[in-house]
Amino acid sequence: MIEINIDNWERKAQYNFFKDFDDPFMGTTSNIECSQMYMKAKESNESFFIHYMHKALQVINEIPEFRLRILGEKVVQYPIINGTTTVFKHDKTFNFCYFKYIKNFNDFYIQTTNAIELAQKNELLVSKPMQDLIHVSVIPWRSFTSIKHPRIFKDSDSIPKLVFGKVFKTEEKYFMPVSVDAHHALMDGYHVSEFFNKFEVLLSEKQY
Repeated sequence: MIEINIDNWERKAQYNFFKDFDDPFMGTTSNIECSQMYMKAKESNESFFIHYMHKALQVINEIPEFRLRILGEKVVQYPIINGTTTVFKHDKTFNFCYFKYIKNFNDFYIQTTNAIELAQKNELLVSKPMQDLIHVSVIPWRSFTSIKHPRIFKDSDSIPKLVFGKVFKTEEKYFMPVSVDAHHALMDGYHVSEFFNKFEVLLSEKQY
C-alpha cells in the first residue's frame, strides 16, 4: 500500500471537512439492470452472486477512491481490494465469508464457492480486522430503496459497504437494487455514481 500525502492531495479540503464527522458515511441506492448476466447465470445453473461479485470487485479495483482507507492520522491506498460477505446458514443465522479478488473468473468462481461453503459450515462467527477489502451483504428476499448499516464509530471505520437486493423484473428487463455506503472524506457522489455506471455496463455486456 502507499500513503497519501494529504498536504498535496486534491481532496485535502474535503478530507479535512468530513473526517471528524460523527457519521461521515454517505449512502446511495440505485437499481442496476442485470438482465444479461442474470439470465446467463440461471441458464448455466451458476451462482448469480459470484458472477456479479466478480464484476463489482473489478470495478472497485478500477476506481482509486474505493481503495483508500483511513488508518489513524494517515490515508493509504491499497493495490488490491478483496471481498467479504455475509453468508446465510441453514439455521437462519449468518457468518462472514472472505475471498480474494482474482481477475480470472473461473478461478474466482472456484475459490469463492469453496469459501462460501466453508463459512456455512463454520459454527463460529469469524470476523477478521482487515482493511484491504469491501464489506458486502446480500438481501435476496426483498428489493429495497434504502438501507442503514450498524456501525462502530471509530477512526478505522472507512471501509465501503455494499448491499445487493432481490432481482425484480420491469418491462422485460431485470434489475437489482444496490446500496453503496462510503466515507465522504475519501470520495463523493461522483465516485459512487462511477461505480454504479461501470458496474451496470459489465452486468449488461453481450458476452452474458
